[in-house]
Amino acid sequence: MRHILLTTDFSENSIHAINYALELFMFTECEFQLLNVVKSSTFISDDLMQSMPTESVYSELISDAKVKLESLIETLNDKHNNLLHTFEPIVDYDNLIGAINQTVELHQIDLIIMGTKGATNLEKIIFGSNTLRVFQRCHVAVLAIPEKSQIKPIKNVLFTTKYQTTYKRKDLDILIDLAEHYNYNLDVLHISEYKNMDAKQQLVQKELDVFFQNVNHQFVTKSETVYLKTVLDYIDEHNIELFCMMRKQHTFLEHLFLNHKTEQIAYNIQVPFLMLAYTE
Repeated sequence: MRHILLTTDFSENSIHAINYALELFMFTECEFQLLNVVKSSTFISDDLMQSMPTESVYSELISDAKVKLESLIETLNDKHNNLLHTFEPIVDYDNLIGAINQTVELHQIDLIIMGTKGATNLEKIIFGSNTLRVFQRCHVAVLAIPEKSQIKPIKNVLFTTKYQTTYKRKDLDILIDLAEHYNYNLDVLHISEYKNMDAKQQLVQKELDVFFQNVNHQFVTKSETVYLKTVLDYIDEHNIELFCMMRKQHTFLEHLFLNHKTEQIAYNIQVPFLMLAYTE
């Protein structure tokens, strides 16, 4: 059974991501935790406007969110009617990352799925304050669903790697399980300014070859220096329907570089984006 966390603010974007998730895992037994986080700004403004006791406002807001979640679950059950899927509503207060990490720990979550909005310079804060923080601060895999992505079966998947760090099977579990279950074609793309790999990189590639032994996969190398353009061009040219990369543990300076690259991908990607979590 999969234990999956779905986040929602009841927007069309988040509902689209939930519907995408239910279709993606149509034939998988799943327990979905449906999380809504009540914002403190709403709580405070209501308190001031109505001059009500703090506890009363808090209870009212939580109660309203629970009713909305239960109504959403009823709608999802009516639409998808999948006996393999169960839902549990969760309402938390104020801190999105804290609420997600707490839910992940309490319910043994192995995947977080959330909707994303493509960002222009003016919209950056909308995306950056949510999905990017989840990418950076949560400790399990995250699947981000762009608001305009079509809900359709996945066939072609892209996974990028530098072959610099040894992978663990459990870090790739979500990707491997989906690829084996749904017969994905997996392209493992290495982008480097150098044409040849060193001995360590060759070893990592062989390990990945073993991990992906039951998946229809191929290894591709592109001698390029611009990561983002190379990835976007490859996605477009090869009809990629899911893009995947691994988040690693880094030093402070490397972390800044990673965040920059992650932001670039997240703001420009038009297909679902699976960020795998690295464990020590």
